[in-house]
Amino acid sequence: MLKFLEVLPFYTVFIWFTASQILAELNCTTTCNSTDVIVTCNGSSTPIPQNVTILHIHNYSRTLDSLCKKRGYEKLRILDVSKNKLEKITQGCFSTFPSLEILIISNNEQLGFSNFYNACYGLNATQIKEIYANDINQKMVNYPFPKNISLVLQNTSLQTLHIEYNEIRIAEIGAIYYLPQTLRNISVRGNRLETNTRFFEMLHLNKLLRLDISYQCTSRKFRSRSRRHVRFVTGDSKNHTGIECYDTRESDVLRILPNSLRELIATGAVSGSSCIPFLSTQNHSTLEYIDISRAGYDRWIGPINDTESSIKTLILSYNQCYYIKDGFFNNLKNLTTLDISFNYLYIFFRRSKKSNVFQGLPSLKSLSLSYNRLSKLPENLLKNNLNLERLNISNNALETWTVDISHLKQLTYIDCSSNKLAKLPKSVRDSLDEASHFQNVTLDFHQNKILCTCDNLDFINWLFTSKVNILLAKKDECTIYNGNISQAHRHLNEECGRNNGGKEWLYPVQFIGILFILSVLAVVGYKKRWAIIYRWYLIRLQRKGYTPIGGTEDSYEYDAFLSFADEDRSFVDKVIEELEKNPDTQFKVCVHYRDFTPGKSISRNIVSAVHSSRKTIVFMSRAYLKSHWCKHELCMAMTEENHMDRKVIIMTVLEDIPKKELSLDVLHYFKKKSYIAKPNNEQEMKLFWKTLKGVVANDL
Repeated sequence: MLKFLEVLPFYTVFIWFTASQILAELNCTTTCNSTDVIVTCNGSSTPIPQNVTILHIHNYSRTLDSLCKKRGYEKLRILDVSKNKLEKITQGCFSTFPSLEILIISNNEQLGFSNFYNACYGLNATQIKEIYANDINQKMVNYPFPKNISLVLQNTSLQTLHIEYNEIRIAEIGAIYYLPQTLRNISVRGNRLETNTRFFEMLHLNKLLRLDISYQCTSRKFRSRSRRHVRFVTGDSKNHTGIECYDTRESDVLRILPNSLRELIATGAVSGSSCIPFLSTQNHSTLEYIDISRAGYDRWIGPINDTESSIKTLILSYNQCYYIKDGFFNNLKNLTTLDISFNYLYIFFRRSKKSNVFQGLPSLKSLSLSYNRLSKLPENLLKNNLNLERLNISNNALETWTVDISHLKQLTYIDCSSNKLAKLPKSVRDSLDEASHFQNVTLDFHQNKILCTCDNLDFINWLFTSKVNILLAKKDECTIYNGNISQAHRHLNEECGRNNGGKEWLYPVQFIGILFILSVLAVVGYKKRWAIIYRWYLIRLQRKGYTPIGGTEDSYEYDAFLSFADEDRSFVDKVIEELEKNPDTQFKVCVHYRDFTPGKSISRNIVSAVHSSRKTIVFMSRAYLKSHWCKHELCMAMTEENHMDRKVIIMTVLEDIPKKELSLDVLHYFKKKSYIAKPNNEQEMKLFWKTLKGVVANDL
């Protein structure tokens, strides 16, 4: 489905300089929207408006001296000086921008951490919240992350810090501890970090929500084992028991994270071990999302001990895994999403033939097993995953469906495309059909090897008749037939029908189809009954010479039709007197006991009154809800409002009525529309008359 982005209204302002300025200076454009003045410069020494709020400078000189000397930019919130080949930043350069919130100095690889310190110096005098300093060090040289940077940032309100691709190997003592406690998002992606005791300082960051440590390639780890050179084992492995897997530093990796952390991204963070050892979160941990994909973990020993049952998403894709130890997932009770695609799990299922690998995941909703070269799966693989909603087993080598899904009542999406399936068993089709009665069910079956024979005609017919949303490619072809599936479907129905003779199944199908159509018509008729009744009476009135209202203000016979119960007549009489006899307004109102035409049916009188009145004032009370004709009047007014596209009803509530006593139509109206409450004293009465006359007089 195409989604169109909503475009906010903005206008563009171009600042024009004199001819000599244009020749002497390089290009600078200024655009404005409702909140910001955005300046983008490509060059140096260009005049910049002092009311700028967002400033992008590229291809600038090697230093920022001219920018640092500028004063008066008190509204500058975002400063981007990335991609400038900068070599020097004066200490405290950015402290002169008191409103600065976001600073970007990335892609200036000659800067180094010494100039990063200068850039951070004095930022406590600003409103800094985000800093992006990616790729500011020279390549192939290891650097420690200095403590002095953390010290100058300590008293800021910094929330986001990205220092990616900076060849960082270690952090100086205190460099993590003295970072601002306001930090919520840290990314050190693409460095050379090794886990050591200094990372325990991270526990001090008690507001951290997201940590990205992806693609760490240290000299020890990367040279010995990268993702492209993971040892692939085809025979039996002595390490299936987990021997040689335990690494004390790595088993502590989840324990050095602050309890506040929600998201840990460690994609491609290649470690010294080729397996996942025992991992355990801390007490009171709130960690929900873990991504340790592309790391070459070919054996998953574990288990992952989720002490607080907080982990909901686990990504283990692209690891070339061929072995999962029993109980690896058993402690992830609240896990809802598991992605183990792009591995070698066909070896694991071929050897072990175990069906209990996912038994410890009762909350699992989404499971991806795609790209695992699977040829067969255990029948009871999903026995304990009763809440499963999405199953992806695409791009494997499955020739027959073997997994039982009859108990998966929440299943709404199956992707088994790009396999070698000739058909689906009847038990699977029946389960999907049953589920489709209660929810939308989608089956992606494209690029399989569907067998086009009379013996498989029931499956092919099911593909075209089932309520399940079945996805097939237009060019999907059958086996044993020269043509696509649509052509094969028509051909087989003709050929196999001749061989089968009678069509005993046709009559029950026709009967069910007719019954279904009648049921749909009955439901639609019931839901639209008031609109049908209203239209019917309008047509009858027109046949007797009644002229429909054209919609102009002068074409209505009455200003308002009063709909009320007889028990509330004493109050309504006051309303009639105020509306009709007040010399300032003198509205003409329609009242049933006075203005209905004798001899005409009540229903026709009601329709005529509603349609001939510009407004219908409803006096809502318990007595009103008990009256059949009052409810009829309300329904006709609501129908007039909906189908004639005009504001009709003025709801006046005479007493407090509990929601449980209101009908669904009335309750729905109360939720969407405003109403007037009956006054309780003389002051409220004056406001009531003023409000009522206002809405009657104006078509609001």
